[in-house]
Amino acid sequence: MIGSNCSNGRRLKKIIERVSLQTKVPVIINELNNKSDQKKYNVSMVPALIIDNKIISQGKILSDREIKKLIVATVTN
Repeated sequence: MIGSNCSNGRRLKKIIERVSLQTKVPVIINELNNKSDQKKYNVSMVPALIIDNKIISQGKILSDREIKKLIVATVTN
């Protein structure tokens, strides 16, 4: 996750943590908050959610439903 130090990033992180608890699927959140990380992943807007080195979203806060779908999809793959 890039941008977890901004207010929207903190909100997104809380949603991810909440959904992880609800689904009982453990999630490891790596917070990447420097410019080199943004360049590495070619992120133009924060917060950015990256799963398995793929940008999932940029510049928005995903809903609980969207996060749950991503978590379940990641576990089943």
